[in-house]
Amino acid sequence: MQKKGGVSYKRLSLFKYFTRTTMKNLLIAILSIVLVSCTEKPVEIPEHFKIVDQVIWVVEDLDKVMDHWENLGFRQVLVLDSVEAVSHRDSAVTIVRLAKANLGNAQITWIQPVEGHSVFTGFLGSHGNGAMSLVHRFENQEQLNTELERLADIDVNVLDEITIHTAWGDLYYTLMDTRGEGKYILGYTYGDTDTDIRQNLTSDNRHNVKINQYAFAIRDASAVSRYWEQMGQPEFEINHPVLGNTKYFGELVDHELIQGWQRHGSIDYEWCIPVKPPIVYEDHIKAHGEGIHHLAFTVEDMDVALKDFTSRGYVNSMGGTWGEEGKPGSGRYEYINLEHAGGVTMELLWNFK
Repeated sequence: MQKKGGVSYKRLSLFKYFTRTTMKNLLIAILSIVLVSCTEKPVEIPEHFKIVDQVIWVVEDLDKVMDHWENLGFRQVLVLDSVEAVSHRDSAVTIVRLAKANLGNAQITWIQPVEGHSVFTGFLGSHGNGAMSLVHRFENQEQLNTELERLADIDVNVLDEITIHTAWGDLYYTLMDTRGEGKYILGYTYGDTDTDIRQNLTSDNRHNVKINQYAFAIRDASAVSRYWEQMGQPEFEINHPVLGNTKYFGELVDHELIQGWQRHGSIDYEWCIPVKPPIVYEDHIKAHGEGIHHLAFTVEDMDVALKDFTSRGYVNSMGGTWGEEGKPGSGRYEYINLEHAGGVTMELLWNFK
C-alpha cells in the first residue's frame, strides 16, 4: 500500500467517507428539527367558543315576535319587561324591553329598544330586526378580563359593556367590535342571573325540534374565516353542496351556494355564500347586510311540521334535498320565512334514518 507523508491513501479515503457520512446525518437531523419546528401545530380551540350561551336578538316589536313564535309552538318565554341598560362606555342609561326564551335548546335574549340610544338601537337602525350577537360564557369577571387582554393583543377591541338591571338580578354583556370583519358581534357574559332564569324554561315545543346550527349569510368565506381563525376558531371547511329538488317560494329553481362549516362546538356554524340566485341568503344580505341568517332545527316529522306552519300563514321560502334519496346520509331541508317575525329565518332539517 502506497504511503505519502506517513498516511495511507486507503485510510485517508475511509476518513473522508466517515466524515462525509457523519456530516450528512447531521444535516438530515438539523433539517428534521427545522421541519418539525416549522410545522404548524393544531390550534387549540378556547373552551368558551365551544358553547353558545345565548343569542342576543334585537327587535322593534317584542310582543309581535313573541306572538309569532308562540304560534309556531314555542311557549318557553319569560318576559322581564322594561328594564334599564347601562353602557360602561359612556354611562348612558337606556330603557329596553327584555324577554328570555328557550327555542328548542337555543337560548334567546330578545331586546326591544324603547328609549335612548345604545348599541341595540344602533344595530336596529343599521340592519333592522335580527340576531345581533352570539354570546359565550365565563365563570367570572377575572376569566373575562383575561380573554379581553388576549383579544386586545390582536387588536380586537370592546364595542361596549352593558349591564342590564332586572328583577331577577343583573345581566352583564361585553360586546366586541367584530361585526365589520366577522359579520356578527362576538359577545361574552358571566354571572348567575341567566342560570336562575333558565331553570324556568325548558326546550319543550310543539314539534319537538332541537337546535342544530347557527347559520350566517356572507359574501366572502376566505376573509371571514381568516378573521375568526386569528381568535382561535377553526378554519372554514368549504363545501360545494349538490342539492336536489331545489325550491324558492314554491317554484323549482336552479340555485347554488357555497358552505363554510365550523364544527368546533356543541352546535355547528354554517356560513352560507350565495352563488347563483334566487336564494334566501342573497335576499337576507340585501335586506339586512351580512350576518346571522337562520337558526336550524332538527325535526322528527318534516311533513307534519311544514303543514302545521303553512296552515298558520307562514311561508315555506326555500327547500330541497341532499344526498341520494332514501339512503343513509341523505336528507331534506325546508326554510320558514320569518322576516315579519323578528328577521331570523327558521330552517327545518330531516335526515333519512
